[in-house]
Amino acid sequence: MYTVAMAYCGTGNNKAIRQLLYVAVSDVNDDVRRAAVESLGFLLFRTPEQVPNVVSLLSESYNPHVRYGAAMALGISCAGTGLKEAIALLEPMVNDSVTYVRQGVLIASALILIQQNENTCPKVKQFRDIYTKIINDKHEDVMAKFGAIIAQGIMDAGGRNVSISLQSRTGHTHMASVVGMLVFLQFWFWFPLSHFLSLAFTPTSLIGLNANMAMPKMEFKSNAKPSMYAYPPPLEEKKEKEKEKVSTAILSITAKAKKKEKEKERHRSQESKMDVDEPEQKPEVKEKEKDKDIKVEKERKVSKGKDEPKEKKDGDKIQEEEKKEPEPSTELLLNPARVMRAQLKVLDLPQACRYKPLKPVSTGGIIMLQDQKSTEPEEIVEDIAAHGPKMADEDETEPEPEPPEPFEFVEDE
Repeated sequence: MYTVAMAYCGTGNNKAIRQLLYVAVSDVNDDVRRAAVESLGFLLFRTPEQVPNVVSLLSESYNPHVRYGAAMALGISCAGTGLKEAIALLEPMVNDSVTYVRQGVLIASALILIQQNENTCPKVKQFRDIYTKIINDKHEDVMAKFGAIIAQGIMDAGGRNVSISLQSRTGHTHMASVVGMLVFLQFWFWFPLSHFLSLAFTPTSLIGLNANMAMPKMEFKSNAKPSMYAYPPPLEEKKEKEKEKVSTAILSITAKAKKKEKEKERHRSQESKMDVDEPEQKPEVKEKEKDKDIKVEKERKVSKGKDEPKEKKDGDKIQEEEKKEPEPSTELLLNPARVMRAQLKVLDLPQACRYKPLKPVSTGGIIMLQDQKSTEPEEIVEDIAAHGPKMADEDETEPEPEPPEPFEFVEDE
């Protein structure tokens, strides 16, 4: 089945699709049926919008291997597209009764939703919450947990700067990506093969180079709102609740003893004090003092009432001003820039740009630029050392340890 998938990869050949569908519903071996359904994803990755219709009945099959294959076919063909129809098919399968079907659904959903945010696909947050819930659940099955962990890694792969695509920017089949995806599917038999998915990752970047193969300082204009293709928000860690201190139990005997001691102290203090008669105030004076206190309290309340609405009005005005500030309809991106696949369609160069691209900017990747003001000095982007800035102590390289002395290995009989 995988031979048919590789031979007709990306062609959408009707004869091959009929053969795969026939095997998917009639073969005796479950592994063969699963492989046949997965192979549909390789044949139809150029037309991902057709796959949900082809796989919809297979996703409801009584055989869990066929359901798993249907989920992975959707993930392979619709990778990085955020297709709503594909997500609609996968959503009810998250609660499947078979654990390995749930594993495939979680991985397939991550393949589809990679590099998507809430503006491009509203279901992203919901699936991210599902991944974290399954990972943190102690009673969850190990196979489903493995799928959730792989899915979480796919969503955040490459610092969210890469996508998955089986074809190149010009539309040709990218053989390294196809082979990487094919070997990745074999993690069903051996988990370490899941690392081969990295061959299918393609960086979503736009890099402009001049005649000297250096990156000049320039800007690209994106004719879309900044939030449309922004990074997804980082995961929020839940704060641990502070445990309330339990009050220590007090025995009734100790409480009685403390009461007796307090009563004795009161008697002693009363005996030591001398009785002094205080002069009584006249009733008229007492009433006047009460009236004064009441007036003072009323004045305070009135003054507070006047100040509070002013403070509220000021706060409301500030909030209204913040809300009124509209989001800009365009965005300027610095060279080199992170540009998603869908964002390439709305990308252009500013009118005052001194550089002219030798091929359309919408192709993405590395683009050679022609300097229209070659007489003027250029500003070049500064090179940054790999692996980030280094500390002062790290600059001094330590000497490497000496190799071990030669020895003979003898097996124990």
